[in-house]
Amino acid sequence: MSAGVCVRCGAVGAVELDHPDGRHQGKPLLPNVVVALCKSCHLAKGRFDRAAGVEAGRPTVGVLVARRAAWLVFLASYGQPVVFPSQVLADFGRFLGVVARLIPADLSWDADS
Repeated sequence: MSAGVCVRCGAVGAVELDHPDGRHQGKPLLPNVVVALCKSCHLAKGRFDRAAGVEAGRPTVGVLVARRAAWLVFLASYGQPVVFPSQVLADFGRFLGVVARLIPADLSWDADS
């Protein structure tokens, strides 16, 4: 634990560093993507991930996309504005770039679904 500000609720004090993309065999999948959460929010995130079915599993692109989606919904669930460190936003952009390269260029978007 270190001192900081929780990105979800804004609490100032002791925070735990969280890897929103999870770990595989004990190592963070994306070690540079890390955010500070207070203990209460970190515990809530674990419950949220379990309920969303994204807590464990082999790290596939689909699993990573699902974890990111669950992470964003989790952060928004507190109902307060969220401030991200610039490094987290930059890594998220790189992540979306990797996903975009995996999608066939001619895959159409169904705006009605």
